Amino acid sequence: MLEILVYSYLSSIHIYICGYLFFLIFINNKISNNYNIFELGIFGAFALSFIGLFFNFFTSLDKIFNTIIFLLPIILFLFFFNKRFIKLFLLFSIPVSILLTLTMSYDGTYRPDAGLYHLPFISILNENKIIIGINNIHFRFGHISIMQYLSAIYNNFIFGDKGITIPVGIIFCNFLGYCLIELIRKKNSNMLKIFIFIIIIFILFRVNRYSDFGNDAPANLLFFYIIIESLKGNNGLLKIKKTIIASTFIFLNKITLLLAFFIPFFYIIKNFKIEYLINKLSIFSFIFILFFLGKNLLISGCLVFPLEQTCFKNLYWYDANSNRGSNAYNARVENEAWTKGWVNQVENKKNYTEYLNNYTWIKTWLSSEGKTITKKLLPFSIFIFALIIILKTYEIRVNKYTKNKDRESNETNTHKNFYLCFFISFIGCIIWFLKFPVFRYGYGYLISTTGLLISFYCVNFKFFSNRKKFVDVMKYLIFFVIFLVTIKNFVRIYEGIDKNKSVWPNIYNSGNSFKKKDNLEILKNNEVFFYKSKKGECYYSKSPCTHYYNGTDFTLDEISINNFKGYKIYFFIK
Repeated sequence: MLEILVYSYLSSIHIYICGYLFFLIFINNKISNNYNIFELGIFGAFALSFIGLFFNFFTSLDKIFNTIIFLLPIILFLFFFNKRFIKLFLLFSIPVSILLTLTMSYDGTYRPDAGLYHLPFISILNENKIIIGINNIHFRFGHISIMQYLSAIYNNFIFGDKGITIPVGIIFCNFLGYCLIELIRKKNSNMLKIFIFIIIIFILFRVNRYSDFGNDAPANLLFFYIIIESLKGNNGLLKIKKTIIASTFIFLNKITLLLAFFIPFFYIIKNFKIEYLINKLSIFSFIFILFFLGKNLLISGCLVFPLEQTCFKNLYWYDANSNRGSNAYNARVENEAWTKGWVNQVENKKNYTEYLNNYTWIKTWLSSEGKTITKKLLPFSIFIFALIIILKTYEIRVNKYTKNKDRESNETNTHKNFYLCFFISFIGCIIWFLKFPVFRYGYGYLISTTGLLISFYCVNFKFFSNRKKFVDVMKYLIFFVIFLVTIKNFVRIYEGIDKNKSVWPNIYNSGNSFKKKDNLEILKNNEVFFYKSKKGECYYSKSPCTHYYNGTDFTLDEISINNFKGYKIYFFIK
């Protein structure tokens, strides 16, 4: 555990420095003394993700490159010495590293996606520059997240392979810290504080296990971030820049939360100024998206896989055969059917297309994923419902509603922005249910809609007229839940020690052996074509690796690999 603590501490300092430099270059050339330092962790992740994506077009993200990327920002920061922020980074990294150590230790990776394609793709990034048509070996490589690039860049000579497990946890810890700071800030409105409280409670109840993070948690947490920033009183350029960062990062992580882009778009057109639309941050984000779409095109033949409308079917590495998973249409239909409970059909099992042709899937979904979602949300729902009952009882006892005296001055902008956030979140919920109703694909929409409604309903209760009192109560409740979650983590750690499990999340296999899997070499012309997992998923191993090869999906005679100026190209021979 000490190793996790040290690595987490160093990673936290590094990502703060990267976020600080990014802030000065693209957001504002000055940073205030009371700035929420935890927010820099988000900006740092954004900057490092771009570096990983950009340079992978030209080189692998190997340990030499990654070590340079780790040390260079620290050297630059020391060159522009800022004694106060160095102390803050050293200080704020302590709770982040402690929380991350408790969250990660003796826990696992996200199953099954980590072993299926998260970790195999990270190994590709660490060993290869961009591989054209890699989607044809494993169709899930076509919709990879930017998180894999961020993870890959932490595999350096200091942390080794273990470093790839840290970034997703760093984002989680910094977002939680960001929320706690914003909760106690006096300038934030009561409605915003109530919303933040609900989000914190949800995170502590539902998003508290490292093995549940995957690619989905960062995207959903950033959706909460964009709602919080929107509910703040200011409507200037700073808000626009922050929401642009968040919406861009969300899109690069999870396309299902694409509606986040409408928030900065609304603020840009609301009081239009040319600097709102064209500034260093918006240009940088636009370039970031272009590179990501370009990466998608090279990997799969589609700008956004598996949306077939975005595919360039004349590209020879695009798979036009709808019988294979690497075909965009087939991948989309299969994914949608699975999200709607296709696998849980009891009798008269339909194929993907038939299952999606009408709304009969709803009955199957309600009896499977619907029950799972209810179970996941039950503790959080009971807690929030009990609080509302207590507040309502208190309100009835005083026999009146009391408006906060400062509501007109402090909460007007929050009230106006509420409708925008609620509308986008609610529309997101509808689209989520109709197209991809799996909890992890859209809980940002679901919880934001719920939290906004509760905040709007409760903000005028008399209890909230005494700001100090209700903030203190919220803090006590949060500390109590944190205590319960900490006990839960200690129980998991104790059981892990007792069973002699690996303290680090196992990135190599699903068992207790903490070493890379020895996968089969698939050869062509006496060269390694790719690797095939002997058993189960590939995990982090020699790359590129797939577990789909079975001798019937494709053979070595049907698929070809060319070297074009050092770039590998995988494609099916027409």
